[in-house]
Amino acid sequence: MRAAASAACSPGRTSRVLHVTNGDCAVSVLSQVFKEAILPWRDALHEGPVHAGIPLEDLSRRRAAFIAQAGWAPHVRVRETFIQRDAALLSVMQHEEVVLWFEHDLYDQLQLIQLLDWFCVHPHPRLSLVCEAEYLGTMTPARAAELFGQRRPVTRAQLGAGARAWGAFGSPDPMRIRSEPVRSLPFLGAALRRLLEEYPWSGDGLSRLERQTLEALRERPLPFEELFPRAHHRREDPVFLGDTVLLWHLARLEADGLLRKGELWSLGSRGEEILLGKTDAWAQPRRARWLGGYEVRDGRMRWDPGLARLVRV
Repeated sequence: MRAAASAACSPGRTSRVLHVTNGDCAVSVLSQVFKEAILPWRDALHEGPVHAGIPLEDLSRRRAAFIAQAGWAPHVRVRETFIQRDAALLSVMQHEEVVLWFEHDLYDQLQLIQLLDWFCVHPHPRLSLVCEAEYLGTMTPARAAELFGQRRPVTRAQLGAGARAWGAFGSPDPMRIRSEPVRSLPFLGAALRRLLEEYPWSGDGLSRLERQTLEALRERPLPFEELFPRAHHRREDPVFLGDTVLLWHLARLEADGLLRKGELWSLGSRGEEILLGKTDAWAQPRRARWLGGYEVRDGRMRWDPGLARLVRV
């Protein structure tokens, strides 16, 4: 996950402004500018089950169980973090203003629509948004202060668009997800398309990340420190994946026989056959994977890059 374990906001603390952002790297920047409460959201929603239409507390319990099962954090710690986070959100009316700080990538856009969905039902009179094509964690404090001065009130159109996108993302029917440009949320369409590209593709059954990982190992085995940028950072714009999550994917691919792990990561026999076009990634059973409200248990739901949409096969 792109988050560490510091708590920048507690439910008992009050301040004039509450800043809500994606995680601890952003907190480290914002805390140099603002002495008010900062709430890191801390959840890689693009992995694991996400069910829309259930209470926040119930979803948080399910997310905590998934995160612990994935080995990203001990269950007791992540459960307590979510309890404190949710309590802080439920106490937003103690603050005169709430500012949402999010980036343009998939990780952040999913967090943003979760919060927009929540505020659609629990309105705050002064809710504003900072969202540019910039990474908060590497931003200078001066730039953060500048963007704070340029923040804009969240509109009804943004709340509605966020709620619809969240409902589709957390639905058991991924056909509801739309990746067309959204005028009120300019980065959302591309982010949702990137999400859909994680479904098995019509050509070989690999997701985009799986393909990029296998292709990075086509020429020779690699250590993780070299594989990570080759599989993600050099192939994505914007980047959205943390190293912990990629390691989790590598373990999945190893268990499915697509990769081998020794001193270096290398292609497994199934991975080599898939890259050569000799077999489909779902020709044999694989471990299931949740994408929002849909569990990928077979290769029947496919991303068709030519049609730029999901199809059932």
